[in-house]
Amino acid sequence: MKCMAGALFALLLAAVTLSAQDTRGSINGTVTDDSGAAVPNAKVVVTNTATNVSVEAETSASGTYNVLYLLPGPYRVTVEVTGFKKLVREGLEVRVQERLTLDLRLSVGNVQESVSITAEAPLLEVSTATTGQVIDRRRIAELPLSEGNPMTLVQLAPGIVITGGFTSNSALSNSGPSNFEVNGSPGGNEFTLDGAPNTADRQGQGAARVGVQPPTDAVEEFKVVTASFDAQQGRTAGGSVDVAVRSGTNELHGSLYEFVRNDVLAANTFFFNREGRERQPRRYNRFGGTV
Repeated sequence: MKCMAGALFALLLAAVTLSAQDTRGSINGTVTDDSGAAVPNAKVVVTNTATNVSVEAETSASGTYNVLYLLPGPYRVTVEVTGFKKLVREGLEVRVQERLTLDLRLSVGNVQESVSITAEAPLLEVSTATTGQVIDRRRIAELPLSEGNPMTLVQLAPGIVITGGFTSNSALSNSGPSNFEVNGSPGGNEFTLDGAPNTADRQGQGAARVGVQPPTDAVEEFKVVTASFDAQQGRTAGGSVDVAVRSGTNELHGSLYEFVRNDVLAANTFFFNREGRERQPRRYNRFGGTV
């Protein structure tokens, strides 16, 4: 009986683990020389320039490499191997669940010499069939947010149709921001927070709701998956919203903010004007800060 109970617990744990969706990204590619031949045993170092955290890998016999579990942020890739100049690729940006394919070409020379690349065409994500829209930190920080709730920006993704009261919600509301459909697909949507399941109960027969809604300053970025062909998605016929929480950097910084909502600054609605009614009072001030 104890063995059966242990086996059942292990199966349940595996099911929970498999249902999670990793918000971290990866960089993979092939290292070649000027003639196009593969370069094996090359040292590949991927460094997060915001935190100075580095991950090392080595190319295989066919010159391929794959660096996994990268937090969203800016990166630098360095390649070194005897007989070739050191290659430095600057200005890479890894986003939520992004799998970047970066092929690198080395030039013959002394390893003490280096070749730096800082300007190239944007990278295309060709290693997955899943598509969606990444809402990055700049959009979250600079675009108007209804009630200061970052989840209202899911409307920026193509194929999103709002199905309920989406704008009249508090900053941490999990009801209104859940009222949308993706490409007309029924069955609700799925939500994750740093890869962990974050889908709450359903609203009667309606859509599933987001469980925990983090504050605006705690969100680094999120991805609205509108075509989920990857194995880690597929628990619903709808879309998936995968949120990545902000991490620290190697510099001390902080912020202060005030979110103001006042009906004096807002126009009356079309229907209220038509009926001769005054706009409804709605006033509050929300203060906050981060370190």
